[in-house]
Amino acid sequence: MKTTHLFLGLVFAAQILLNATEARAGVVRYRLDVDNTWSEETHPERIAPTDAHFSWLGGGTHNDNVSFWQVGELASPGMVQMAETGVINILTDEEIQAEVGNRAFQTLEYRWWFCPAATMATSCGDLSVEFDVDDTFPLVTLVTMLGPSPDWFVGVSGLPLFENGQWKPSVVVDLHPFDGGTRSANQWPLGGPQNDPPEAISVITEPTGQLVGPAKMGTFTFTLLTPPSTAVENVTWGDVKISPDER
Repeated sequence: MKTTHLFLGLVFAAQILLNATEARAGVVRYRLDVDNTWSEETHPERIAPTDAHFSWLGGGTHNDNVSFWQVGELASPGMVQMAETGVINILTDEEIQAEVGNRAFQTLEYRWWFCPAATMATSCGDLSVEFDVDDTFPLVTLVTMLGPSPDWFVGVSGLPLFENGQWKPSVVVDLHPFDGGTRSANQWPLGGPQNDPPEAISVITEPTGQLVGPAKMGTFTFTLLTPPSTAVENVTWGDVKISPDER
């Protein structure tokens, strides 16, 4: 009888493990490393502010049925708030959150500064974060204001982490600045005259003349941490425990 119970326990445990694996097969974990190289040393012809930083980082993971910002399009209220003030509340808590469960998987919200080595401020925090991605929502959007600036920012829009049935082991993105299109000041402090009407989001280039210039500000590096095959933890059924090494 004990042998029968043990066998049944193993069968049930295996079935639970199979179901759990199927349920989580499409979810993996990525680490994002933010390398902010913005300084007077890296931009010698463009004097950077003494407290140069990337501000709060916000966005989400989603599918290709939705986009939260694009070059050539007007900025949404959430993108305006982010680009002008560094605050991500409207973008994450309203615009992206409204799509969660439909066209988005989750919001991504990191409310601290991502600073270069030269900036020593109490608002500066960790340069690495981790988040989950589902293969039905394999695109990531993340943005952060260049602080302090009128409406300049860096980021990615709809970057695919899953293509051709495979997760990308690593993706490195060079961060070049964008203009949010809502302020016309060419200075480091926040604010300045508003564009009326607002202009579309654009890539900052040498001919556009913004003080920040077009040079690379750093990188986003996305690294795959948890492949689907290792996403399920140990499963226990009664006195029987199946570890990942025993599967």
